[in-house]
Amino acid sequence: MNEFYDINKLKIGQHVGVELDPYVLNYPASQHKAAWVADHGGRSFVVRFYEPERGKVEDFLQVSRKYAGIKHQAITPNYPPFYSKLWVFSCSAVCGGENLYSFLGKYPDGAPLNVVVSLFDNIAKALDQIHAKGLFHGHLDLSAIHVVNGLGIMTGLGAHHWMNRISEKELDPRLFPPEYQRKTQKRTPASDRFNFMRILMAALLGESILDKDLPGSLPSSHPYLSDAAWKKLQKWCRKHERYRPKSLHEVMRILRANLYKPEPVKTQPPATPRKGNSRRAIYLAAGLVIAGGAAAAVALWPEEQAADKVVVTPQKTPKQIEKEQFDALPQVLEEALKSGGNAPKVEKIAPAKFLMGDQHNLGDDNEKPVHEVDIPHGFYISKYEVTFDQYDRFANATGRNLPADNGWGRGKRPVININWYDAKAYTAWLSEQTNQTYRLPTEIEWEYSARGNASTAFWYGNSVQPGYSVCDSCGSQWDGVSSAPVGSQASNPLGLYDMHGNVAEWVEDCYHDSYQDAPTKNQIWLSDQCDSRVIRGGSWFDIPRVGRSSTRYRAEPDLKASNWGFRVVRIIKLKT
Repeated sequence: MNEFYDINKLKIGQHVGVELDPYVLNYPASQHKAAWVADHGGRSFVVRFYEPERGKVEDFLQVSRKYAGIKHQAITPNYPPFYSKLWVFSCSAVCGGENLYSFLGKYPDGAPLNVVVSLFDNIAKALDQIHAKGLFHGHLDLSAIHVVNGLGIMTGLGAHHWMNRISEKELDPRLFPPEYQRKTQKRTPASDRFNFMRILMAALLGESILDKDLPGSLPSSHPYLSDAAWKKLQKWCRKHERYRPKSLHEVMRILRANLYKPEPVKTQPPATPRKGNSRRAIYLAAGLVIAGGAAAAVALWPEEQAADKVVVTPQKTPKQIEKEQFDALPQVLEEALKSGGNAPKVEKIAPAKFLMGDQHNLGDDNEKPVHEVDIPHGFYISKYEVTFDQYDRFANATGRNLPADNGWGRGKRPVININWYDAKAYTAWLSEQTNQTYRLPTEIEWEYSARGNASTAFWYGNSVQPGYSVCDSCGSQWDGVSSAPVGSQASNPLGLYDMHGNVAEWVEDCYHDSYQDAPTKNQIWLSDQCDSRVIRGGSWFDIPRVGRSSTRYRAEPDLKASNWGFRVVRIIKLKT
């Protein structure tokens, strides 16, 4: 009998699989450490480990192979499993984006219909296709769907079918089909359809609807849907299998048909009866009496006793509520860590629009075309680059090797010699330590933060000046020699330091050769083949031109350098 590795002993930075070409664990992708994001050959994967107490290894391998190679734009690809005497795990692509649970937090009372259709249309088609082949997802919930560029993508397709029982570790208990609650679980495509309808309702009415018993707690109507369409959706939400939709594509067809719901026709007042002149005369006389009485009442009633005017207080829009909540947040935040110490100090950045890219023809083609970008929701970004003090705390807590400091010293100097995966692992650890969401900045967030509301090449002008940047010939004592302690130069108008120079900084996005088809709203810009990530801001080693606000260049995510570091973003979640 094989002695497989105890997954409870897995740790960040550990090598698994083949010794000569291992997967390197970066951070856990699940709370109980059965799934990890790992680097292999310069690419990122989700690795799911076999758990001996949950089922047979033969079933694990058979299911993993069965679901490998399924191709659909709404499904993250799965790959053949790895098997040895020590290691057994399956592999799938990393999706990126934002999970649906987090995304729906922006719409506590339900998302607009066009957003819902965009999210679920491809998912419905993908599920119908795999159901026709006898395959199914099996644990579809808000965490198993990610939102990328406004589209829903399913992760972990079939990843848990080998288990004797799918538990609350794998599936939100609010989405358990009745057949999953039996002593022996029955899993079929009908289970996906049950979950799909409930997740769809969470999108239409707000995630909190899942806390109630459906369909009994559903409202009698929906503002975006016809009564006939809403009744069909209500019926499809019933628990018994015979009520569940046979085609999810049909569900989406009905929703799409309501995207342009006509306004209700205003009814005309009833016509005056034609028959009988005497009846018409009675109606006319009665009307005159009523009108005359009303006129008399107006004329004889004392002016000082006039009825009070009803003052209608206009309701606040969700945007106004969100702004009030945002304004009430502290400008600077430094959150405590569970294990002691604090997360990096972050500065609040308000929603904004700005022109992104090279506006002065000083850069390369990858900085064009210049385009307007909307940041609809505010965020926090670290005032300083992440320091050795901060990163070393994480490395020591997780058993990770300390990065070299090149003999320049650690402490308040920006951490260097770390790759993109190291930076991502640090943000995952911060999230776990604070129960908040930390990540690397998007390119959009980074450039806006660097500009500090300026359209010039640097936030302080179109050419470098002493006291503002650390680069090769920027006028500081560290130029071309080493990094400087963070905050050694002046801060920009947003209260941020070292956005130009000192160390270049990793961001979330995949690298693209230009801004053609770039997002116009703040989001992580991904791609199918994400071989390179983006570095921003220039460094102590680079010439001034490289430190401009719009400069961007590619870097392989597994590479390290003595002039590369990073800063973090802390997500703001508001209730509207």
